[in-house]
Amino acid sequence: MAHAHHTALSIVLAFTLSASPLAQAGSALAVEKGCVNCHSNAFHPNAPSFKELADNSARRRGETGAEDHLMSELRKPRLVGRIGAHEHLSEESARALARWILDGAH
Repeated sequence: MAHAHHTALSIVLAFTLSASPLAQAGSALAVEKGCVNCHSNAFHPNAPSFKELADNSARRRGETGAEDHLMSELRKPRLVGRIGAHEHLSEESARALARWILDGAH
């Protein structure tokens, strides 16, 4: 598991170094907040990958309020299937991650 985590972290960091400043900020925040632990591709079978999240959000890209909607979805408390890491995101962090996901999460 540790090897897989280091491999995923290396991949995320490689993309970070070659991406735009917005993408760099989003992917670095995803690493910092531990999002990669569940949303990188294979670590958590019940969590969508960043690509899946971006693909699902693509239909809202460019819409007024899309960022606010995704930000609130990220932070929304759930009675079943609670995601503590999401609930503890600050509004600022959730907004930056939402913007990154809406931008394609790369």
